[in-house]
Amino acid sequence: AMRHLCTPLFLCLWSAAAAAGDVSSAYTQFDIDKTCKQVEPGDEYVYAGTWKCAGGKYPDIIYSSSDDRDFVGFGKSGSETCAFRKTFNAFNTALSPVEWRVKDGKVFAAIERWRVVIDENGNTATWLVVSKVAGKEACAVSYVAGSYPDANAVARTMADSEAEGFDCENDAPTVNSKVGPPDINLSSCSDLAGE
Repeated sequence: AMRHLCTPLFLCLWSAAAAAGDVSSAYTQFDIDKTCKQVEPGDEYVYAGTWKCAGGKYPDIIYSSSDDRDFVGFGKSGSETCAFRKTFNAFNTALSPVEWRVKDGKVFAAIERWRVVIDENGNTATWLVVSKVAGKEACAVSYVAGSYPDANAVARTMADSEAEGFDCENDAPTVNSKVGPPDINLSSCSDLAGE
């Protein structure tokens, strides 16, 4: 008799979770020299070039570097997204892999760790950049300091709770940090475009 009591309860819990849409993580590793295709050559000055890193069943990663600062966009038109127009003011490197947040088989957010120079001696700190990824749109939703307690879990929570409802044009990204805000423009995309 005990077995019969558990079964409906288990089924009810399972169907509630399935209805809510299971959120999971997937990862795309990228290596500019090995797995990405250069789509724009660099120049003899500070621009290193732009690369397209195929995402396979996930969005493409569009990566560019200029003056030792990286720019990253997501999706087929990644270089036209707000995410691609923004980078940290200090020298920085966008790191592999990109963590995708996936719901019902569809990517809705990306989380990427960046290494950012924080002083004239070349010391660095890391930031997790949480981006909304939806069709032709990609923009920063939240910045989580790598030193923040449970930074990875906080970044996932920010992605899951904020990304889908985030308005790239009008919403400004949030910051989770005990070391102050990141050295980056925290404007909304429309404010950024107006500069």
